[in-house]
Amino acid sequence: MTTFAIINIPFQGQRIKPPYVAAYVLLDGADIPFLHLVADIDANEVRMGMRVEAVWKRREEWGFGIDNIEYFRPTGEPDADYDTYKHHL
Repeated sequence: MTTFAIINIPFQGQRIKPPYVAAYVLLDGADIPFLHLVADIDANEVRMGMRVEAVWKRREEWGFGIDNIEYFRPTGEPDADYDTYKHHL
């Protein structure tokens, strides 16, 4: 993860109960981070550089978009070195 936001305020049409985390995920070897949901962790424990992995929807629910990934969760691996993502901030 490069940067993130903790969403604490409910809004109309919201599908996820706050608080939750929206983060820019930079896959290893990629040049462009993308915004996605991060879950399976307390929002207050999320940090820049945290390594995450995709949690996929069931294959029969797949379409043709990034929403095939339900969310990302921490891997438990050591955080990425700041120098590997600082130019994406």
